[in-house]
Amino acid sequence: MSDNRIHIALVTAWFPPRKSVAVNRMLAFVNYISKERFKITVITLNEGNSPAHETNQTGDIYREQDEQIIPFLKNKQGENKLLHLSKVVWNVLLLKVLQYPHKAWMKRVEKRLEFVHSKNPIDLIISSFSPIEAHLATYNFLQNHKSIAWVADMRDEMSTNGQINNQTRKLLQKAEIKINSRAQAITTVSSPILNDMRRIMTQVQEFAEIRNGFDNDLKPDRNHNSVFTIIYAGTFYGPRKPHTFFEGLRIFLSTHTVEFKIQFLGTHHNFSIPKEFENKCEFIPPVDNNKALEYISKADASLLILNEINRVGVYSGKIFDYISVQKPIISVLNPNDVAADLIREQNAGYIADFNQPNEIARSIEFAWKIWNDKSYLPVDEAKVKTLHRKYQVKILEDLILKIVSK
Repeated sequence: MSDNRIHIALVTAWFPPRKSVAVNRMLAFVNYISKERFKITVITLNEGNSPAHETNQTGDIYREQDEQIIPFLKNKQGENKLLHLSKVVWNVLLLKVLQYPHKAWMKRVEKRLEFVHSKNPIDLIISSFSPIEAHLATYNFLQNHKSIAWVADMRDEMSTNGQINNQTRKLLQKAEIKINSRAQAITTVSSPILNDMRRIMTQVQEFAEIRNGFDNDLKPDRNHNSVFTIIYAGTFYGPRKPHTFFEGLRIFLSTHTVEFKIQFLGTHHNFSIPKEFENKCEFIPPVDNNKALEYISKADASLLILNEINRVGVYSGKIFDYISVQKPIISVLNPNDVAADLIREQNAGYIADFNQPNEIARSIEFAWKIWNDKSYLPVDEAKVKTLHRKYQVKILEDLILKIVSK
């Protein structure tokens, strides 16, 4: 393979064997980018006993260790509880003074970038937030390497996030100034976050929305269960709870006699279930992604609950998998945010406001009617395919080629 390829360094704390939506995004960048045009070196976080360096068909992967601020304050398994607690308190206090929890990792990333660049000159760096140290390590390295291009990837809002404290906001605002002064391009997961970035990053030349997308080639399961089966995949946290869904379900059942069950896949039971629904709920332990997709595709409807307070532009990672299986989505969310827009765009379900149980009842009825009639969503498969990660990564490729020529 020609080594006139553009050499990209990907700086991210999220890469296998870690597991999360963020990992899936980074893995898609590596897996789907053209190997004919690009060579990728990954510099990531080593949380456990993974190899510090490995080489595979995509390129080199370097995993850099992180550590708590002062090594002797590192917590040890089985130590005295009082000692353990005192270490936790000291680390929290030190974080407030030293600000960056991954500073040790950040410094190691800077050194690794120097090493990689000395062996094979880097043409472009993609760094992904969060944590902010990925961007800061990149910025610090680039101070001595003016010719290298930089794409700053934003998986979340930065200083405009309504759920962060003032201290964090100030740190992120300082980081935004640095990114604005040096990055050639910004990528984000949604258009509202992209618009925020356009407003803040006035010196940056290029912007692109690269959605997370789905990563499977499943053929839709056209079977209907004998019992109307709804599935929710993932966890509930913060204000995101299913209480208004249960209120809507109660309203729906007041006018319909239906045999149904609700599957909670990989969900912590950290919420209350109304007594009349307890025997209708099934909790399935966490499974790998392929098995999870199998459960989702075999259900008759998917349940999406998003109640983000003081935030916009947030897709749930599961929405793309839900759309990919082409079953109706019972949507309990903000009707004016991006997830609702995407469901409308894909004709994938009935939108219900999180705070409106009557609308939620209509969303349940919409999905139930498709099951009851043994019919299917009127899906535009060509439109669904545009959400596959490989098509989203093509947007990234085009962006890189626009700012780097080789």
